[in-house]
Amino acid sequence: MNGKLDYEVIETYRSMVVQIASEYCRKYPMVERQDLEQHLWLWFIEHPVKTREWLREDIKDSDKLFARSLRNAAYDMCIREKAHKEGYSIEDVFWYRKEFVKAMIPAILSDNWQKVENALSTTGRSTKSLEQSDDWMAHVADIRRAFGMLDEKEQNLVFLFYGEEVTSQDLHEQALPEKPSSKAAAMQANRALNKMVRHLGGFPPFKDEDESDGNEAETKAGEPAPKSDDYDGAVEEFSS
Repeated sequence: MNGKLDYEVIETYRSMVVQIASEYCRKYPMVERQDLEQHLWLWFIEHPVKTREWLREDIKDSDKLFARSLRNAAYDMCIREKAHKEGYSIEDVFWYRKEFVKAMIPAILSDNWQKVENALSTTGRSTKSLEQSDDWMAHVADIRRAFGMLDEKEQNLVFLFYGEEVTSQDLHEQALPEKPSSKAAAMQANRALNKMVRHLGGFPPFKDEDESDGNEAETKAGEPAPKSDDYDGAVEEFSS
């Protein structure tokens, strides 16, 4: 794109840029909408490879790809501006990783403290015993509270699929026989797990480099970027 915006991009995505900027400015009023819109237009300039590739996609597919990345860019700018205004470093923000939450669920729902200690150790969260760890009680309480915020059906799905670790086929038969397949049942459980992550603060913004779709992006925390059904749109808002 030679460092400038193409007319096609401006005309096609003007309304999306305005809508996303307005949405995030309502959630983060310390950010000026004009500044956020400029930041989103800058995304296109800094990602010429993705822009060219995605413009060749079917319009519905390209809209989803652009919306996901633009929401991620908006979210990243907003949380950084919030940190700056409130006087803390964005690097100090703690994110509950989805894999960490998933690993902790069997231990927490069974009240098996040895399992909790093992989960903390194997996920790299703590190498101390429970009695020595300063953070395990907070992790347990936070995840248990997030579980409690799910509705009864969602709790049952999380308990069976991630707590009891039943197969997707058993989940389909026991909890969601109305679903067309075991895969659909597993996806429903996955959405409930994503909801827990959102209750715990949401997914971190991902590292959105300008590369072809064949290369896997990473989150700012160094993990693979959430898949489209994980992300929910930088999500906190727009999975396995």
